[in-house]
Amino acid sequence: MAFRLPTHLESLIPPPAEQVQQRRPWQGTLTVTFINAAQGAFQEIYVTAAETDGESRMDLWPRRFYVYLGARRAPHNDIKAWVKRYTPPICAFMPDRLPDPAADAVNQANFANLSRMLLDNQLIAMAPWGLDNLPGAGVMIYPTSSSASLLVGAIFLSGPFPEFAVYQQSGRPNPPNPVLGQASTSHHQYSYGSSRYPAP
Repeated sequence: MAFRLPTHLESLIPPPAEQVQQRRPWQGTLTVTFINAAQGAFQEIYVTAAETDGESRMDLWPRRFYVYLGARRAPHNDIKAWVKRYTPPICAFMPDRLPDPAADAVNQANFANLSRMLLDNQLIAMAPWGLDNLPGAGVMIYPTSSSASLLVGAIFLSGPFPEFAVYQQSGRPNPPNPVLGQASTSHHQYSYGSSRYPAP
């Protein structure tokens, strides 16, 4: 037998053409590099990203992002004001839940440590696409003071990063561990950051 909503509730349900289709969240890995750390250390963090504002095209995202810390201080109030002014698509990163309790605890702690480090030092991080099918720069990641279990991503699908989003990039590591690892990388560094977007 088919179930029918009471008449007075039917008006609350939008017609199919107006209903927003729920997009699947992105799940993958952030490989965070620390160029100034000993021997080019890095951390592997499993995350889930959900689209919060604008078109992010998560269906085209790579399964792994190589994340590079900003090379200079970027006050987060200025970053928020810049994002509000230029309105790039926005997503939210959260630590993924892993089936193994010990690995999950490490993953949650690594995510929270990254979030607090960015917040305490007023830094941002950049995650380039590394793909030919996305001509833009990638994702600019910054923390929120409300929770260490959340990072915000400003998405650049076609344009470059803003001028203030300068970072140094080393050779890509080859992570030995799916949750946490350290390895030596080459120390050839390159600076990025010129764009059509002004500094905040």
